[in-house]
Amino acid sequence: MFLFDAGGLVAVFLLLFWVWALFDCVATDASLCRNLPKGVWIILVLLIPDIGSLLWLLLGRPERAHWRPGATDYSKPRRPVGLEDHPRYSAAAGVTDRHSAELDAQLEAWEKQRAVEPPKQDRSELDAWAAELDRREAELRRRELEQREADIERRERDEN
Repeated sequence: MFLFDAGGLVAVFLLLFWVWALFDCVATDASLCRNLPKGVWIILVLLIPDIGSLLWLLLGRPERAHWRPGATDYSKPRRPVGLEDHPRYSAAAGVTDRHSAELDAQLEAWEKQRAVEPPKQDRSELDAWAAELDRREAELRRRELEQREADIERRERDEN
């Protein structure tokens, strides 16, 4: 009778261990699984319950993970996510050194002008700035259009 009870306890323990391993495998983040992809671990735990659960515990589970299924609340150093992590990030600067120097010179001239002349809350000055910005934007659009037309012409020549 004692052996039957021990066998029953082992069976219950193995069933609980299998359920825990299955939940832990499903709840664990795929990027933290070791040695095999998460889907393969789930299939192993499902098809080979005892051995798969033991393999998950020893080889697939994240290192230093908590005993709760899927818990990864240990202090693992993570790489910060920033602008440079984006796939479309380009290390090439959008502002050239020459353009940056021009902008710095314009800023210095503007600061000197403001130091000499106290700022006026005059609508005409704002209108002049708006007109200057409109002129610059029109010039940029014109240059961009010329560049696009040149690119189209070059492509057409290359195709023929």
